[in-house]
This record gives sequence, structure tokens and C-alpha cells, in this order.
Amino acid sequence: MNLPEFPTLERAIAGAEPAHTLAPNEYRTEESVAFKMNMVHLLLGAEIDRKLAASKLSAIQWGILKALFDERARTPTALCRILLADGSIMTRKLDSLEKRGLIERIRSTSDRRSVELALTASGRQLLRETLPLIVETSNRQLRGFAVDEVDTVRTLLDRMVANLS
Repeated sequence: MNLPEFPTLERAIAGAEPAHTLAPNEYRTEESVAFKMNMVHLLLGAEIDRKLAASKLSAIQWGILKALFDERARTPTALCRILLADGSIMTRKLDSLEKRGLIERIRSTSDRRSVELALTASGRQLLRETLPLIVETSNRQLRGFAVDEVDTVRTLLDRMVANLS
């Protein structure tokens, strides 16, 4: 995964008291940040899947279409990297999207062993039709947040990604 540059943890919290390091006997699953982040992830995925049901797309399939549309990826390997997906799952999703005529696999001109992916006109159209549903869901999850709170959440999540990368 290509991660943006993050300030080191030391610089990011200069002058701030570091978080308390828990001992095993202090850990409460339902109170942990990881549990709450996973809950948000599951709820968000379920909501996106529900909104996309009429289009017969899953959240990951939509993510594939969007990554191709944005030109953030052109190969199955690049999609796996940016969507954090397993290769076998990616192959099944790509097969399904290709059968529906939403993407096409094109033999690479520079390396005949590799395949590049491209959205079809139908894929572009379906992405345009479903984008408002994704934006609506994204807006819903942040309802009631102030601008500075959203910035803080992004910054904190970026630091967590950096800590785990």
C-alpha cells in the first residue's frame, strides 16, 4: 500500500502526554479503539452493500471500479495492494465484473505475461450512477461532526496507519 508521508509519532505528539499503555488485565475489548474501528468498518461495509444491492455490486467491487476510474490501479496486483484484498478474492471479483461487462482485461503490450484492467463504458456509467450512494453514506457517517473533528479523525487514523506500517 502506498502510504503518504506521516510525521514521526514523536513529532506528532510533541509536548502531549502519551497514551497509557495497557496491561493485559486492563484490556476491555468493547472499549478498545480497535474494536470500535472494526465496528465502524463492518457497519459502513454493510450500509454500502445495502445501498449497492440494486446494482448487484459489493463494496469491494465498487472499490475496484472506483480505483480503475481514478487510475489509481491498472493491474490486479495494484488493486490488491490499494484495496488490501487477497489475490484469490480479487480474481473472483474481477471475473464477476468482467462477465457483467463492467471491466475488461487487456494483455499488456510491454509484458505479454501481465494483464491490465480497464473500465468499459458500462462500468463507467454504473460507477457514475452509484457514486452518489457512496457519498451519501460517507456524509452520513460524519453527520454532526465539526470540520476540525473530521480533520482530527483523519490525522489520528493516518498516525495509526503509520504506526502499523
